Amino acid sequence: MVGNKRVNFDDYVDQYESLLQGQLAFFSKDRGYFSHYKVALTKEFSPVSPKRVLDFGCGIGLSLPFLVRYFPDAKVFATDLSERSLSHVAQCFPEVTIQRDEALDGNSYDIIFVSGVFHHVPSQQREMVMKRLEGLLAKGGRLFIFEHNPFNPMTRRMVATCPFDEDAELITYPSMKRLIGESGGLKIFAAGYCLFFPQSLSRLRHLERFLRWLPAGGQYFAVGGK
Repeated sequence: MVGNKRVNFDDYVDQYESLLQGQLAFFSKDRGYFSHYKVALTKEFSPVSPKRVLDFGCGIGLSLPFLVRYFPDAKVFATDLSERSLSHVAQCFPEVTIQRDEALDGNSYDIIFVSGVFHHVPSQQREMVMKRLEGLLAKGGRLFIFEHNPFNPMTRRMVATCPFDEDAELITYPSMKRLIGESGGLKIFAAGYCLFFPQSLSRLRHLERFLRWLPAGGQYFAVGGK
């Protein structure tokens, strides 16, 4: 669904977690389940010993504790266009380095983690953002992108009823892979659909690696690299 104006995430910092938990209640009682899941998947396909990890579009930092936990030898950076979100992150995660958007260029990162960001980027700006991410990626580094699967009816319903997704323009899995490969000039190292099972069925998660071809997961992921 495309709204009439871009969402200002500064307006949602104080209620972001409660709104998100309401959206995800069907799948999990613990909103951290999804962040943990995606960072664990990132670890699975990561370089052996990354030194610099960037959470691009970090929001209020839901993924940061897991990035810190899974990459204990790396320096973890967080960036977002929302100043209130960055202030929240600085207060809650002092071990994370805040990297403001205007100061990003000229740096390089071994892992760039981008979760649920591109559906908020206007379609005409996505190629520019992807090229920028490619420029921030160190040689041998990996770019991890997680996005909503528009073919999943539950995902579409969640997006349609979520206040901070009013401007969302969902991107298909093939389109994202083309964006990474053609606009970003990156090689696709891994990709697939994910988040098939709710937390109550987490014991079945080991089966998901065999289902990544099936366009039924709640989200999908793609890993690009140089």
